[in-house]
Amino acid sequence: MQPRPPLLERLRPGQRLALESAAGLGYALAAWALFAHKISPWPLALGGTALVALPVAVGRRRPMLAFAAALGGFWLAPVAPLLGFLAVAPLAYVLYQVAGRHPVRIGLPVLAVALTGPAATALTGHAGGVLPFAVALVVAWTVGYARGEHRRYGEELVRHHAGRAEGERERARRGAAEERLRIARELHDVVAHSMSVITVQAAFGRLVVRERPDEAGAALAAIETTGRQTLDEMRRLLGVLRADGTPDPDADMTPTPTLADLERLVAQAGQAGVKVELTITGRSRRLPAGVELSAYRIVQEALTNVARHAATTSARVTLGYRPDGLTIEVADHGRGGPVASTGLGLAGMRERVQLCGGHLEAAPLPGGGFLVAAQLPTPAVDAREEPVT
Repeated sequence: MQPRPPLLERLRPGQRLALESAAGLGYALAAWALFAHKISPWPLALGGTALVALPVAVGRRRPMLAFAAALGGFWLAPVAPLLGFLAVAPLAYVLYQVAGRHPVRIGLPVLAVALTGPAATALTGHAGGVLPFAVALVVAWTVGYARGEHRRYGEELVRHHAGRAEGERERARRGAAEERLRIARELHDVVAHSMSVITVQAAFGRLVVRERPDEAGAALAAIETTGRQTLDEMRRLLGVLRADGTPDPDADMTPTPTLADLERLVAQAGQAGVKVELTITGRSRRLPAGVELSAYRIVQEALTNVARHAATTSARVTLGYRPDGLTIEVADHGRGGPVASTGLGLAGMRERVQLCGGHLEAAPLPGGGFLVAAQLPTPAVDAREEPVT
């Protein structure tokens, strides 16, 4: 919710003009009633009253014109001493406006010229008002300058925060794009591997189709299974590339990791100072390559977050094989805390899970620590299927 500006800032231009004109007229009437009507001749009294009242009406919109008018009223003090008293407040108001709106190179000369007004009152032989008038003008200028500095600092601070926020958004967009490109490269490796399997199985089936038809049928079944999985991976790959990704010439050539590499990942976490307990439940089996890759990356990113932010030396990883999917839980007993809104690690995990059509939860635990839980669906399998050894 946007905060409301001050009352004067909410006024329309016409309303502000009417208010300032009324203030100037009110000051003119008060000055005439209190002192100016005693000045003679009356044209001098009328002109002096107009001079000291004009800055009140136009001091905010035309500070230099108002400054000239108020100072003119002060300079009439040798002829009409009462005008010096009437000009103090308007001139102080104008100095306040000038110091707040203009840089010091303009404000200081204006103050120096304004101090000639109190000096003019001494020409009448009454020098007692010079010092009080000068002090009042200096104080008004100082307050205006301080207000202007505060306003300029606030504007600069707003611009600074806006620049930082834009920089953070740009870094987040760039990080998300890099993450999508990395996912695209990895899925490309998965698809390339699957196509290699299809090619090998097709060649084998062609060789044995006459002499060993059973083995040829098994090869065709493998081609069918691999082809279906490859189509799924291609759909996910296209979904990633559709988000304005471009090929990366610096793509690395390291083998695509699978769940079989979790032991190595756990050992690496131990070298980083986090002892990881790995638990596998259910009948482990070979999963689609894209699911295995996403699961590995989710565990990897979760353990990285534990090492960086959890301030703990232990974590627990649980993989649950189900007939229709895979569950992943990475928990620690560190300091927990809210999920960072600008972090790219959880965003990357969510994107991987969404590509697989799954669900991800990441939240602090009630007793301390943090939990990342993911569910990745896979094609349903027969309960009699043999586990992978």
